[in-house]
Amino acid sequence: MHSLGSLLLFLILTFAGSSLVYSQAANACTDFADTIKATYNFRPALLANESERTKKSTAMDKVWTAVKAKPDALLPCLRQALQEPGADPWFLFDGSNLLVSIDPSEASKRLQIKNYAATNLEDVDLRVWVGILARLGAEGFDVSVPGERWLAHPKAVYYLPEHGAFKVDKLLGGIFIFGSMEEAQATPALLKIAGSTEHPGREQAVSLLLMQATPEAIDGLKKANLVKLSSEAQSALRKHLTQPILIESRAKPKTSREQFLKAFNGAIGGDWSYFLQLVSEVPDGEKDVVATLKTEDVPLVRKLRRLMIARANQHAAEFYVSFTQILMTMIWRPEMAK
Repeated sequence: MHSLGSLLLFLILTFAGSSLVYSQAANACTDFADTIKATYNFRPALLANESERTKKSTAMDKVWTAVKAKPDALLPCLRQALQEPGADPWFLFDGSNLLVSIDPSEASKRLQIKNYAATNLEDVDLRVWVGILARLGAEGFDVSVPGERWLAHPKAVYYLPEHGAFKVDKLLGGIFIFGSMEEAQATPALLKIAGSTEHPGREQAVSLLLMQATPEAIDGLKKANLVKLSSEAQSALRKHLTQPILIESRAKPKTSREQFLKAFNGAIGGDWSYFLQLVSEVPDGEKDVVATLKTEDVPLVRKLRRLMIARANQHAAEFYVSFTQILMTMIWRPEMAK
C-alpha cells in the first residue's frame, strides 16, 4: 500500500507540474498574441510620415528581439500566430521572415511561401518578396501560388538600385520566380494561368512557358486556349512553336564537354570561378555547349539555370536567356513543330 500511495502521489505531482508548464506556455502565447495584435495593426503603404514609420519599426524590432531572446518559448507561439485565420497580412510577411531567420526548416519555409501568397503586395518590398521566393524556388520548393499573385498584381514592378535602377517588370519578376522552380512544378501552374482568359498575367505566362524549354511546355501551349490572346502574342507563339531561335553549334569547339561539366558542377556546388573563366575566355561559348553536351546533360543545364536566375538580378536574367536558347537547341526536334 505504501508503494502504491507513493506512486499515486508521484503521478499527481507530475501531472500538476506538467499542467503548470502547459499553463505557463499557454499564457506566454496569449501574451505574445496580444503583442502581435497591438504591433501589427497597420499597413506600411498607408503610414503618413517618417515619424509613424519609425514608431512602427521600433515596435516590430521589439517583437523580433523578444523571439530571438527566447526562441524555445516564443517560436511555437510565433508559428501558431502565423497560422491563425484572419492574421494581419503585413504580419504574415514580416513574421514569416522572422520565423525562417530563427528556424530555417522545411516546415518554416513552406509556411513562409503560403503566407507570402496571402500578404498585401502593396505593403511589402517587392524586391525582397520576389528575391526570397526565387531562392526558395531554387531550393526545390513550389512557389507557384505566390508566383501567380505576382502575375496578377497590377503594380508588379520594382527597381534594382545597385544595377543603375534596373527595372524589373512583371515578366522579368515572373522569370525570377517561375524560372527558379523545377520545370515540373512551374509548367502546370503556368499552363493554368495561360488558359485563363481573364487573368491579367496571361501573356506573361505564355512567355514564361516558352522559356521553360521543355517538351511538356511546348505541347501544353499547342493545346492551350488562345481565345482573347492578343494577335501579337499569338503570332509570336506560333513562330516560336514552329521556328524557335536555335544556336548554331561550332564545328570545332573551343571548349570541351569535360570542361563544361567541371564548370557547371563547380557553379552548382558554389564555386563559380571556373565557369566565369570559361565565359571570359570564350564569350560565345554557347556554340560550344550545344556542340559538346549530350542529352543526359540537360538536367544539369536546367539545374544551373535555376540557380542562376535565383540571384534575381539583370546579370542572372542575361544568363537565363542564353541558357534557355541552349536548352531549346538541345531538346528541339523537327516533329515538335507539328
